[in-house]
Amino acid sequence: MTSVWRQARAWLAMAMFATVILLLVSADSWTHGLYDHHDSATFFASGKAWMSGMVPYVDFSDSKGPLLWLIYGVGYLLSPHTVRGVFWLTCLCYAFIFWWLYKTAGIYLADRRKAMLASMVTALSIFFPVVRYETRAEDFALFFLVWGLYHVCRLLHDTACDRPQQTRRAAIVLGIGMAATLLIKYNVAAVLGVMAMFVLHDAWRHHTGLWRTLGWMALSSALLLAPFVAYMLAVGCLDDFLNEYFLVNMQVVARQHAAMRHPIFLLIGHRYTVGLYLLVGAVSALVVAWYARQYRAFVAVIFAATLALTVSNAFWLYYYAICGYFLCFGIVALFKVLAVQFSRWQVAANAAAVVLVVLGMHLASDESWWFRHGTESQVYDRYVSVMSRVKQPTLIYYNTCTYGYGVPVGSLPGCKYWTSQSGATPAMVDDQLQAIKNRRADFVLSLRLVDKPQMFDSLGYYRYDPDTASAIILYARNPITEAL
Repeated sequence: MTSVWRQARAWLAMAMFATVILLLVSADSWTHGLYDHHDSATFFASGKAWMSGMVPYVDFSDSKGPLLWLIYGVGYLLSPHTVRGVFWLTCLCYAFIFWWLYKTAGIYLADRRKAMLASMVTALSIFFPVVRYETRAEDFALFFLVWGLYHVCRLLHDTACDRPQQTRRAAIVLGIGMAATLLIKYNVAAVLGVMAMFVLHDAWRHHTGLWRTLGWMALSSALLLAPFVAYMLAVGCLDDFLNEYFLVNMQVVARQHAAMRHPIFLLIGHRYTVGLYLLVGAVSALVVAWYARQYRAFVAVIFAATLALTVSNAFWLYYYAICGYFLCFGIVALFKVLAVQFSRWQVAANAAAVVLVVLGMHLASDESWWFRHGTESQVYDRYVSVMSRVKQPTLIYYNTCTYGYGVPVGSLPGCKYWTSQSGATPAMVDDQLQAIKNRRADFVLSLRLVDKPQMFDSLGYYRYDPDTASAIILYARNPITEAL
């Protein structure tokens, strides 16, 4: 019972640590305004649409998978007109992320307090503001990456573990993780697939049942995928899902490559920030070869696979957020070199210092703090005031990505491709135009730089322009009594 209580206290400490950091720096927290949400607002609207009876990939679509929309749908049910429900789900997610990092560090460190500190210090890279600001698919995918990594590290590096039992556990966890990330952001599943190859090799090497191990992976993946497949078959959207999520996404990525500079140029352009971030991760992964007894290159290979699968399509820097957890291995190496002991109060003090450093980094970069009332936040409030006059309005973001305008008014997608993506196909653009011309949406938000006032005027839309530096113009299908 003492061991169980000790583990429970450790998890509670990780949960408290994660909650404090997220309360301070998360865009979904009370410390931030709603207006500066982009991808997370898209996910929230998609989850809300699904929970409101709309059919995914038929009535609305985007580049992400149904599990991510389900998570945001639950967040919507918890708090329909704010993102606080998503905030609490993120706190739970990161409580387990730091917990599994603590358990991973404990494989190599006999001192539980050092393992706990190694996990907490990793927050410096996980919450590095250049690659992580708002909550995205990478946050929830990170849970499955860290969970799988712990079980594989225990199998490969903990010589005292029950190998047959741990092989089965690693296979089941990786099977769940591959299926889950496939349903969130499918290229992340390939990283877990690389981890799975090591598990299969170890099963073959130690005669613990290669085919049985593969069977556990397949079974656990199938059990997670089955409810989603059954639902899609029942509502008739399975073909749409396969087409939109895989084929159309590939077209979008190809168009991004054609229209934008290669992602490697983005990385080079931020060499003093992301370059340092990735260098720290690479060194941390490489030093595992010094203290691991076997499979010394495992962590380095996983880092290389993560980087290789990210850099080719990382048009946006947040793609690199899934590299943040590797710092934990570097801190482990540091603690193995330094002959220091930490008291309980020293662990707490160091944890507080980590929180303050993370807060400092975000104070310098975040623009949506509650005390910063810029032009965008003022325009946001005025647009929300207008849209709130219509009950559950339908909304289209024309030639612009999603912002958080629709969250407090309970908006729903105004057409299938209701928000614009970089690399949008002609069919996506045409879907928006046809919906606008047919006046299907209650409101249209247009990017000022590519605004078409004559088109909207000819279609009878009422224009709300605050005549400020705001990047967004609001159009209403019908005039609203409260003018700006």
